Amino acid sequence: MPAEEQARKPPPRRVFLSHTSELGELPEPRSFAAAAQAAVAAAGDAVVDMAHFTARDVTPEQLDQEKLADADVYVLIAGFRYGMPVRDRPEVSYTEQEFQIATDAGLPRLVFVLAEDTEGPPALFRDLQFGARQEAFRRRLHDSGVAVTKVSSPEQLETRLLQALTELVRPRQLSMPAGRISNIPARSVSFTGRDELLTGLRAALCSGRPAVVQALNGMGGVGKTTTAIEYAHRYADEYDVAWWVPSEDPGLVAGHLADLARALDLATGQDPPAVALARLRGALQSRERWLLVFDNAEDPSALRPLLPGGDGHVIITSRNPSWDDIGAALPVREFTRAESVQLFHSRCDQLTEPDADRIAEALGDLPLAVDQAARLLAATGWTADTYLDLLARRTDELLARREGGGSYPVSLAAAWAVSFDQLARDHPAALNTLTVVAWLAPEPVPLTLLTYQDGDAGAAARDPLAFADITTILRTHGMAEVTTTTIQLHRVPAALLRARTRRDNTAEDDQDASWPVTVVRLLDAGLPDNPWNNPPSWPQWRVLVPHLLVGCDPERAWQPVAKKVGHLLDRLASYLQTRGDPRAALPLFQRAYTLRRELLGDDDPGTLTSVHNFAVALKDLGETERARDLHEDTLARIRRILGHDHHDTLITAHNLAADLTALGEHQRARDLHEDTLDRSRRVLGDDHPTTLGSVIQLASNLRSLGEYQRARDLHEETFARSRRVLGDDHPDTFVASNHFAADLRELGDYRRARDLDEDTFARSKRVLGEDHPDTLASASFLASDLRGLGDYRRARELDEDTFSRRKRALGADHPDTLASAAWLVAYQGDGEDTPE
Repeated sequence: MPAEEQARKPPPRRVFLSHTSELGELPEPRSFAAAAQAAVAAAGDAVVDMAHFTARDVTPEQLDQEKLADADVYVLIAGFRYGMPVRDRPEVSYTEQEFQIATDAGLPRLVFVLAEDTEGPPALFRDLQFGARQEAFRRRLHDSGVAVTKVSSPEQLETRLLQALTELVRPRQLSMPAGRISNIPARSVSFTGRDELLTGLRAALCSGRPAVVQALNGMGGVGKTTTAIEYAHRYADEYDVAWWVPSEDPGLVAGHLADLARALDLATGQDPPAVALARLRGALQSRERWLLVFDNAEDPSALRPLLPGGDGHVIITSRNPSWDDIGAALPVREFTRAESVQLFHSRCDQLTEPDADRIAEALGDLPLAVDQAARLLAATGWTADTYLDLLARRTDELLARREGGGSYPVSLAAAWAVSFDQLARDHPAALNTLTVVAWLAPEPVPLTLLTYQDGDAGAAARDPLAFADITTILRTHGMAEVTTTTIQLHRVPAALLRARTRRDNTAEDDQDASWPVTVVRLLDAGLPDNPWNNPPSWPQWRVLVPHLLVGCDPERAWQPVAKKVGHLLDRLASYLQTRGDPRAALPLFQRAYTLRRELLGDDDPGTLTSVHNFAVALKDLGETERARDLHEDTLARIRRILGHDHHDTLITAHNLAADLTALGEHQRARDLHEDTLDRSRRVLGDDHPTTLGSVIQLASNLRSLGEYQRARDLHEETFARSRRVLGDDHPDTFVASNHFAADLRELGDYRRARDLDEDTFARSKRVLGEDHPDTLASASFLASDLRGLGDYRRARELDEDTFSRRKRALGADHPDTLASAAWLVAYQGDGEDTPE
């Protein structure tokens, strides 16, 4: 067909065929329904029937209304059987209900009834249960004012239906008014960034499916509406019709669409909404260059029947992420940091980039919060410090302010207050879960942690079905970002929810139930296994770090559970220490020690544990003399309280001896090591990790005293035991391997030392990470082996890398960093690949 002829061909009408089930099968071999479908196809139209609609949780009347709303022409084939009664309206059949709906909607109706001389099997005629109803319905059809055509065979039906469709005047779908019609709200003159998002939205719209603009975690204030408005204005030349449909109340959406029908002269004020919608649907299906924006829609099932077909574009903004079967999901995230800073600079010339960055960080780059802050700073002239101080102390008051209008209709605090109120009214269990999350860090919270809650909240979290209901509510209401393993609340609504609940249960007789106390108890109950030299537990600890830091914040009112806070601080610091971050661990160890000392006294076992761990961290950071003094005092106390053979006593003695070795007090260290080793073997056994550690330290001390062969023998035996007891990839095995290799190096066996150190270095990088102090120690040992073998180029490369990593991880003044620097100086001083 020539292109011009194809362009003139009218678009197919959607013809709804209504008939009872037997007409879809009888007579054989060609049924009445098959003949009707052939006629529709011959007329260049398309069939609509039940096969086009999937089962959903809607009433039969709603389903029929949806079907007929999609149709341009209604065709009834009425036989002698009444058909199945409607589930919720047993007085009528589905076919009669469809006739009533089509009549109310003003659709063109073509009615065919089977004549009395129709031939066919008994099943075509017999209706023992509802035959009288069908006869009455057939009589009402003749009295309805619509033309009724009798047919006796499928062939006769095909001929007469094709003739009727051909003669039926097609809607004047191209008669919409000339010129552009739009009710899109005014755009924001200060709209910032979002170029990539708008480009993606345009691509999604042009893909042929509706594009859903939504916040991935459904947050209010992330900029869904302003993005849709900006799109409509930026691409205004691409549309003849652009219509904004407020959709928060599903019951009002049809009315807003009827307004568009009237604006297009497709309906009058006297036409029922159903008629206006049917005409609008037909007009949009036959046209291009139109845009509908359904703003703030939350229920896909309520909106789906109202979405038009055709080649126009549909945008849906929503907090609910569940639109996958309707359109292409296009998440609207927070601003990038550059976009936040750009907005601040557009409003506040006096704000420096570092200050803008600080405020954006505190607001989590949430667009509405950034916009409000920029307006407030411009209006008041406040400094960044003033704003941040108010944000910390008076969050809800600050975020409730609106300065200079803006493109957002309400303040951020007001918008979220409505959401919190609705959740409290309709889903209190979900609000309780969200509140717990708000009092944790604004980072992903493991769902497993919430199972450790007390009472009904914990029981619900441990019930997979009940907890799925809670997380689904939070996700579909756009309150939190929920994955299969975590839940996260943005820092701004979290701060608002904390402000809202700060006074919950704060009476003197109920402080034990305050939210800060509840969170501490939750974290204490949900702690993973002891992290020390336990890499399998580290992933669980890693995700808890931000929540432990926030839960133990000294500004919080957790005093009723201060003892638990001391325990949490000590365990958190132990994780950071064993994970290779002693600088982050040190202040936490000090806080735990100070808190336990004030709460429990100097001689409490918990206090002694904290001061011992604090001293270990000091030594790892190069403050060995201070560590020795603390260890000496702790050892005296712990011997007096727990005895010489207690496990904690042995560990403290072991670490004191290591301090003495590092300070050059080798004989005193040897005496203490030997005594500790004897006790460890007797109390714990030869294969206990503490015993193995004592052997390693004693052997290292012997090497310092020049007893290289005895040191080598002890280290070799301990390395073998460590591999057997702990495994090749245990951190203690790495230590044993490094010490054994050091003995080999001292004895001149560089090749064997290199092979051992290369294997340990590779394993350490894989298990501990490339920047872990033990990994860096392995790298330094391997460089020594390489120098001994004359491979100075590779040794220098390894030393250079180790120096840069130690400087970053431990600091420029750490003894290990200085040792690496010394080798680099030696390389430079020689001017060749070999040091002097």
